Amino acid sequence: MPRSLPLACFVFALATVCQAQPSPLVRNNGGDNIVVACPTTEQPRPMFKDTRTGNVFPIVDPLLRAVAAKACEPDAGETATPPVNNVSVTNNRGTPIYVSFTVQNQTPGPIAWTTSPNCVLSGVGIQIAAGQTCSAYVPPSAGSSRFCAALSAAPANCYVAQTNHQTMIETNFLPASNGGCFGQGACVWYDISLIPSNCTDSAWAANECAGTGGASYNLPVQTSCGGTATYTCQGPTSTAWGPENYPSSCGNPNATCTGNSPGCVNAYFFPMFSGTPSTHQPNQGCYGTSVFGITFLSGS
Repeated sequence: MPRSLPLACFVFALATVCQAQPSPLVRNNGGDNIVVACPTTEQPRPMFKDTRTGNVFPIVDPLLRAVAAKACEPDAGETATPPVNNVSVTNNRGTPIYVSFTVQNQTPGPIAWTTSPNCVLSGVGIQIAAGQTCSAYVPPSAGSSRFCAALSAAPANCYVAQTNHQTMIETNFLPASNGGCFGQGACVWYDISLIPSNCTDSAWAANECAGTGGASYNLPVQTSCGGTATYTCQGPTSTAWGPENYPSSCGNPNATCTGNSPGCVNAYFFPMFSGTPSTHQPNQGCYGTSVFGITFLSGS
C-alpha cells in the first residue's frame, strides 16, 4: 500500500528509530507541507513530496536517503511487492561495458538495477560483464530520457552524448494514462540516434550534415521489444553516408520503411522533423508488461 511519512517523524529518525506509520498531513516548522513518499511501482525510491502541489523531488543527502529507506520498510505483516523489471540491457562484447541512464534535466534517472556479480553499480551507472544481461525497473514518471554507454566508465550525462560522440538510445517512459500508450498499460517509446550536434533536416538534404559535429556513435547497438520492429546499428564508421563518420551498417536513412532490415531506416541520422522523412521515423512503442531490450553488439 502506498505510504507517506510525516517530515517530523522522518527528521527524528536521524537520532532514533521512527516507527513508519501512514499519517495525515503534517506541517513542518518552515510552513511547507512536506512528507516522505515511500516507494511505489511507479516510484522505486523514497522521495520528498509537497502535499499542497503533489510534486515529488529527490532526497539528495545520502544519510537522509538511507534513513528514508529504513523508515519506508514494510511493517511487520506487510508484504512488499517489488516492481517488475521493464528494461534489459545485454552486453554481447568481449569486455565489460558501462551503461548510464539520464533524464531530461541531465541528472541520473530513476532506475533500479537488479545487481549481481555480473551487474555491478559503478559511478552513475552499471558495469555489465562480458556476455551478460542486466535487468532494471524504470518508473513511468521518468519521461524523456536517454541510455548511453562507454568502455571505461559510466558516462556522467547521456544528454551530452552528441558532444562525446556516443550512441544514444532515446527513451520516453509514460504512464498508462498517457494517450501515447494507446490504452495498453504503461509504455516506453524508444529509438537509436546518431544525430551530430548541429545537424538539421536542411543540412542533411544539402550535404548529409557535413561539418555539423560528427556522428553521435561509439558502440554498435540493437533495440527491441517483443514482436515489434528491431533496430540495428553497427559500424565500422565510414563515408558511405557523407563525411560525418556515420556507422556503415545502420540501415538506409533515406528509405521509406523502418526497422527489421538493413534496407530500412534503423536510426536517426538527422532530426526527421519535416517532409517525407517525418512519415517513417525509426521509433517504436513498448507497451504493458513487455520488456524493452537494449543489446550492445560486438565489433565497432
